[in-house]
Amino acid sequence: MLTILVQRWTISRGALTMEKRKKVKPGEAFYFHNGTYVENKAQLVAQLKKLTPQEFATYVNNEKNDVYNWLLNCLDPEVAKKVENVRDQKKMIALLK
Repeated sequence: MLTILVQRWTISRGALTMEKRKKVKPGEAFYFHNGTYVENKAQLVAQLKKLTPQEFATYVNNEKNDVYNWLLNCLDPEVAKKVENVRDQKKMIALLK
C-alpha cells in the first residue's frame, strides 16, 4: 500500500504552517454510487455531508462500515479507529473533521 503525503503551506493567524494531507495512490479512491470519488479525508468529509441518511446507510450500517474499511486499508489506520464503531452520519463527520 502506498500513501502519498501532500504538503501545503497555510497562513493562520499570521503564522506560516505546513499542513500535511494524506492522499491515496491512484486506484484506491473511495467511490460513491453516484460516480463521485474521494482521495483524502477532507474530500471524504465534504462528500459525507452531501449524502442523505438513506445514501449514507448504503455504506455504513449494522452489517458493514465501508468508510472505516477504506480508511483502514487505504488512507489512515489511526483515523479509521475513530470511526470503526460509528453508525451515525453526523457523528462520523464530526469525528473526521
